[in-house]
Amino acid sequence: MTLRPKIELTLITVFAAASSICSCASNATPKTSATAHLEKHLKIALAEHLPPMPPPTAEKPLLIVYPRGGEIPASTSFIVGSTLPGYQLTVNGAPVKVNKQGFFAHVIALAPGKNNFTVQSLSPNGATATQIVEANRERPPAVMSAASLAFDRASLKPKDDQGHTTGDIIELSCRATPGAVVSAQLGGKTIAMISPAAVRAQKATATAPTTKAILNDFGVNPGLSVAYGQAFQRYPARRADVYVGLYKIQPEDNFVDAPLSFRARKDGKETMVASSAHLTTIKQPLLARTMTNETIVRTAPDAGRLTPLPAGVRLLVDGWEGENIRCYYRPGLHAWIKRSELQMEEAGSPAPNAMARTIIVKKDNFGESIVIPLSQRLPFTIEQSLKPNRLTLKLYGARGDTDWVYQAPVEDDNGLLVDNVTWKQPDDGTYEVTVDLKNNRQWGFSANYGEGENEHALVLKIKNAPSLSPLNHQITDSPGRLKGLKVCIDPGHGGAELGAIGPSGVREAQINLAIALKLRDQLVKEGATIFMTREDDSDVSLDDRVEIARAKGADLLISIHNNALPDGRDPLKEHGTSTYYYHPQSKPLAQALESALARGASLQPIGARYQNLALCRPSAMQAVLVEVGFMINPDEYALLLDDSFQQRAAASLKDGLITYLGRD
Repeated sequence: MTLRPKIELTLITVFAAASSICSCASNATPKTSATAHLEKHLKIALAEHLPPMPPPTAEKPLLIVYPRGGEIPASTSFIVGSTLPGYQLTVNGAPVKVNKQGFFAHVIALAPGKNNFTVQSLSPNGATATQIVEANRERPPAVMSAASLAFDRASLKPKDDQGHTTGDIIELSCRATPGAVVSAQLGGKTIAMISPAAVRAQKATATAPTTKAILNDFGVNPGLSVAYGQAFQRYPARRADVYVGLYKIQPEDNFVDAPLSFRARKDGKETMVASSAHLTTIKQPLLARTMTNETIVRTAPDAGRLTPLPAGVRLLVDGWEGENIRCYYRPGLHAWIKRSELQMEEAGSPAPNAMARTIIVKKDNFGESIVIPLSQRLPFTIEQSLKPNRLTLKLYGARGDTDWVYQAPVEDDNGLLVDNVTWKQPDDGTYEVTVDLKNNRQWGFSANYGEGENEHALVLKIKNAPSLSPLNHQITDSPGRLKGLKVCIDPGHGGAELGAIGPSGVREAQINLAIALKLRDQLVKEGATIFMTREDDSDVSLDDRVEIARAKGADLLISIHNNALPDGRDPLKEHGTSTYYYHPQSKPLAQALESALARGASLQPIGARYQNLALCRPSAMQAVLVEVGFMINPDEYALLLDDSFQQRAAASLKDGLITYLGRD
């Protein structure tokens, strides 16, 4: 985990000490103003940008690894570092707990702006060493002055060019002089804008409601952010200089790169400012097709993910925001894809729709396949369920005329995975196929379109279980129990991506690799076939790590990491071991590994949690990311440096895997 911001879902804040979940969750996070702040801080705090850190010596008995610059978006942070064993430590005169190795993490309260902390190390013979640590807490932008008429140009929204169809609602906002009359100008139309704070004040004066009622007038809190699974108030929710407005695209609107501007009037004066955004109304749907395999599909611009699409999938386009293209799946459902991953088609191209007449179930090297012949490639989503045990495929733009589902006879060895296949047409735009599975565990799935004459056939593949010797819940020393199991082990980070920094300056990438190599050796002794994404301190991209596991046909992908915390949290109280999964098929494995690690390595259990991480997202195998311990907790960090503890952690993961495989 990198001692830097951890990128998460929903509204994102800047983390000072991020975990490796950040770098494993590529393209997982919406861009917000907080994310921009994060990126700025990231450049300062990333471990790979820091020079090697010499350990404390008698001449220089203090090493501070965090904070190291950048703005902090929380009311508290922490000082992490080390001194020599046996030395005492104070921060601004207050004693600091130092463990027997000399490691420490001390929570500090921050006022907005610059904060200086005097860190002193006292040797047993009375010699002192002093270091000044600076921590800068961000200041929310000051409310604009009521004395002059002006706009904050950086606040104008929307910022990017947009395309809209009739009925779309555009949200406009800006910061301007409090008490002004503000409007937006679009294509010759004037759109009134209001100040929510001013409306609240007027209502409070007129009716004298309770404070709670005033706060709930609009039910909007733009200052709320989320960090590491918890919400906090980053900025004040109400400002006198914020103005908002809405406009619904009308049938008669005919905007073509129409400029957007804002006007403010006050005390007989007037000022105008132009936005960088231009708006276009789309009278006829456009057509596009995906250009890359694993095309990233999102629920909103830069937001959560839907099922990725293969190349050549044809889509209706009915809007855009900057580089994000809005694609029509069915009434009430849109998806967003980056412009760079789409190729626009000429006007007059056929609509993306097809008739689904036959479903074929057959066996292949991966396992069993559900094949739906189509006349063209259409978008789809896949939903996985364990209770009941099934996959649900939703194909958009397809109409059902299915009168034949061919499935291998029961006595045929083809029929090992699929129990039943049904279809329905829940609405005009969706053809839905439900695949009920026989076994109580799913090992992987993938979907793609075929090749050659079958290039338009959608193929949903379901993975066979590995061929293993019978297992039970008892963990014994008998060798060969994992023969037939293929495991890809990923030591997180490496090369220029160094991960989190521990109190003495050791980087997470080193510890990840040490534990991963020990796990490799443990699993090899049990007969498993092991693939490593790296075996030394080398650069391996997130995509390459996933591709290694996929290309080797791995049954399991286990990514080894160690954790850190964001600003605003307490590393002395919040620590332990955790695991992360994305697809439901991987949750039981994540639970088994986390439980075994907590028990076998005597670590505090945090839990097995859902997380949108690159190393958890592949569906063709079960994939889990393990956070063994916390790099910035002094005592856990001391354990992580210890070879015998690394062996114990690896053995615990092996035991958890065997227990998981032995379950019915």
